[in-house]
Amino acid sequence: MSAPPPPFSSAGYRLGRPLHIILAALLMGILAHPVAHAGNGNGGGGLPEGAAPVTLPGLIATVQVVTDRVGSPHIFAQNDLDLIRVQGYVHARDRFWQMDATRRQVSGDLGELLGPTAISGDIQMRTLGLRRAAERSVPLLSSEAQALLQAYADGINAWLAANPLPPEYAQLELTKARPWTVVDSIAIGKGIAASLSLEIDAGLIEKLDDYMTKCAAATPPCDGEKLLFEDVQRFAPMDPASTVPDATGTHPYLAQTVYTPKDRTFVAQAAARVRRLRAKMEGVPLLAKALHRKETFEGSNEWGVTAAASETGRPMIANDPHLALGAPSTFYENHLAVANDPIEGPLNVNGVSFPGTPAVILGQNDRITWGATTNPLDVSDIFMDHVVGKVSGCSAQNCIQSGSDLLPVKFEVAHYLVNTPGDGILDNLVDAGVPFADSVIATVDDERRSFAPIVEADDPIALILGAETHVLTLQFTGFHGTTELETFRLWNRAKNLQDFMTGLKSFTFGSQNWAYADVDGNLGYFTSAELPLRKDLENGAVVGRPPYFVRDGASGEDNWVYDPAHSQGQVIPFAVLPYNEMPQTLNPSNHFFANANKDPAGTNLDNNPLNQHRRSKPSAIYYLDASYDIGLRAGRITRLLKEKLERGGKIGVDDLRRMQGNTQELDAELLVPFLLRSFSNATSEDAAPALASLAQDPRIVEAIGRLAAWDFSTPTGIPEGYDASDENGKRTHGVSRDEAARSVAATIYNAWRAQAIKSTVDSALSRIGASGVGSDSALNALHHLLSQHPFTGVGASGLDFFPEPAGLPPESRRDAVLLGALRDALNTLAGPAYAAAFGSSTQQDDYRWGKLHRITFQHLLGGAFNIPPAAGFTDLAPNLPGLSRDGGYEVINASSYDARAEDANSFGFGGGPVRRYVGSPRSGHTWDNDGIEGWNVIPGGSSGNPASPLYAKQLGDWLTVDQHRVVMSEADALRGSLRVETFSAPKSP
Repeated sequence: MSAPPPPFSSAGYRLGRPLHIILAALLMGILAHPVAHAGNGNGGGGLPEGAAPVTLPGLIATVQVVTDRVGSPHIFAQNDLDLIRVQGYVHARDRFWQMDATRRQVSGDLGELLGPTAISGDIQMRTLGLRRAAERSVPLLSSEAQALLQAYADGINAWLAANPLPPEYAQLELTKARPWTVVDSIAIGKGIAASLSLEIDAGLIEKLDDYMTKCAAATPPCDGEKLLFEDVQRFAPMDPASTVPDATGTHPYLAQTVYTPKDRTFVAQAAARVRRLRAKMEGVPLLAKALHRKETFEGSNEWGVTAAASETGRPMIANDPHLALGAPSTFYENHLAVANDPIEGPLNVNGVSFPGTPAVILGQNDRITWGATTNPLDVSDIFMDHVVGKVSGCSAQNCIQSGSDLLPVKFEVAHYLVNTPGDGILDNLVDAGVPFADSVIATVDDERRSFAPIVEADDPIALILGAETHVLTLQFTGFHGTTELETFRLWNRAKNLQDFMTGLKSFTFGSQNWAYADVDGNLGYFTSAELPLRKDLENGAVVGRPPYFVRDGASGEDNWVYDPAHSQGQVIPFAVLPYNEMPQTLNPSNHFFANANKDPAGTNLDNNPLNQHRRSKPSAIYYLDASYDIGLRAGRITRLLKEKLERGGKIGVDDLRRMQGNTQELDAELLVPFLLRSFSNATSEDAAPALASLAQDPRIVEAIGRLAAWDFSTPTGIPEGYDASDENGKRTHGVSRDEAARSVAATIYNAWRAQAIKSTVDSALSRIGASGVGSDSALNALHHLLSQHPFTGVGASGLDFFPEPAGLPPESRRDAVLLGALRDALNTLAGPAYAAAFGSSTQQDDYRWGKLHRITFQHLLGGAFNIPPAAGFTDLAPNLPGLSRDGGYEVINASSYDARAEDANSFGFGGGPVRRYVGSPRSGHTWDNDGIEGWNVIPGGSSGNPASPLYAKQLGDWLTVDQHRVVMSEADALRGSLRVETFSAPKSP
């Protein structure tokens, strides 16, 4: 690997200005403000008893840290460097294990913590090279950002030098941790951004190859390409809600696309290489996610209401980002305040951070508030490349052919160490014994391919020896130096929309949808990240397979448009989609916007992501991505907002908070009517005997009655369950008859859904020997097939998805399949698969949803670190692990599972809101009297130590969808505070 850049020292310079000027300015600030305050607080009497003072080298002035009643720290400083140094110290004190594990996961040396089981992942992560990309990012950051990153690292290292390591290290027989660096923080930022944006275009080419082969051999034959894209893995969503079209009434431009696909041989060759790649990457969480991004969707919610449509006359936003729900919690809530930095001025921002990175990532200050969801943008491509060997014109040991260019291949040998927990020897790191071929990291050493790693080679030894072979390379904007951490430094102090937009330009990687509101009355929805333009699409054609497949690297036709001059002011060396063509809306005419990782511009609504043209260049194809969410969360949010606004109502803060707890399953609202119609048809006098017999089954009759009366919500229905109807983390312990009925209906529907998918999509694919699709795609396919007019049951491919019972017309076959799935669901609920929950009962009233829908907050080491059992929480029952909570498949209060789940322990969820937030300029204030009123909760607490009362301090409130007010002043922080600490520099000898 290349040598890391020299360390930065915040002691040697401050924000690019001479040190003596900085020190003089800071001294003046200290004299002018002897006690640190922010907001409207004052330093009067009545302070709680303080904790022991902390000596922190490098501080220029005293810093106070107040831990409030929910366990969140409020850091009050005189200058930015002191603030961020103490933030680093506090983050390390509370979350160092999490920080260390995260930097190691991204960097590829997690084996030095966990041992040999992590080595395969380390090999893949070092090959990927996000840490190399972090090193490239350092010189692109401003001197201000670099100084703050170093101050943050200094604070972490000060904690490390003075304190024992967290309890996880003792379990792993470790007593040491390596010092923190600036690159560690940037690498964490890179890793988080990559986890939200990297797509490894593998699954579709495998499926296309499989479906073409199986359809050709089927009797009768079917069309493999149509089977994949028009039948079972559609680009069009299940619900058509789209952010900008719904907010503004506009629609995307349509155009004809010239499409020249590669021949069948290319598909087969690419698929074979991709299968080998997938086998290596499948066990690495970040890479597995990237491999299946087009098959399994996950994300976040955000929506906003303009001042004209709100009860307060102020704009409002709601945001709940969805990430892994682990222990400790993903986010860390903190308040950062500077009385008056002598150069930058005051700062007062509250929100959440990623432990390991400085500043506030999502939050509010005195003037603006912002939130985010993941915005799928296609910023990566896999190329099938020809390595030509050491030929004339190749300046390296080996080169790849890219059109007329020869791009050099660079080789590095990585050395892997592993911890050996369990051998009784402390800090015993040994050589991992990685074979030489696996320890060689090969990359395309050229920015025209984004320093792409070679992720798969037909002959790795030939590649190393400089001989000819074929490889897969992965191009990704995140492999370049980028500046996303700069954004948050600017936003933390932003005063208005212009400041926010300035910061947005720095968010060049890790594509997001941003919700924005300010005290000037603005509501905005913006997207970010640099989207590279492809050569073929800019020429108005798709050459070979589209960007969401493996592309042909040898021809050069599919390359990104190279722009070494960075003529648009972009960070990456490629032409990018101009910002005015990115989806966005400011103060939308329809008075709201909503996004839940759905297609923001509506480009996929017609099931074709490549038939729009660019506004500024009509001859070019307008392409954003092909892998959006199927739209159920966005659809529910949009329906709730529209329903109230179309009645002439106004929307209040409490409405937004209630919406965040909504658990109505939109897929049920869309599919149950088909089932009810099938039952009605089965009861008609002319119904076929096979159909009529199903309608005469008393269990089916009862279940249909329950579903017909259901409002599609999913309460637990048990006194042990946590529901949004409970308050402040406390269970009511009373279950009403109505709640019980809705709970039972939820169970029956969820069991039916699995059987319906199995009886249609899965059965049809299995019949021709084809592989299946992800549960979101399968559900979307089922809905699409049922929506046919007239109904035939036959897909665009020619494959019949409803072939049985033979001899009946298509509509009767459909009805028989849907009712048969209900019969099978009821049999399964009464059988051994659900016995742990329902004891083989045939009484439908026993089928309470809360016995199935549960969560365990998993720690990397598991066991006693998990919740439950940590923090006093207990499993629902010995054979039903986890906490019972309301929620369902793709509901607003995100808590999804596999749509094919069909036993008592298949409905658990492990991802969802890592923060629930609602914010609005303060009610009753004028625009000149600044302030944002906010409410927030995280699923856990500030501490990463299970023995701490702050490990899960906010979890109860999170479980019942309650929030606390966001505190913006010292006086409010001190009210009911748990601890007050003073940080100061060591006294001079």
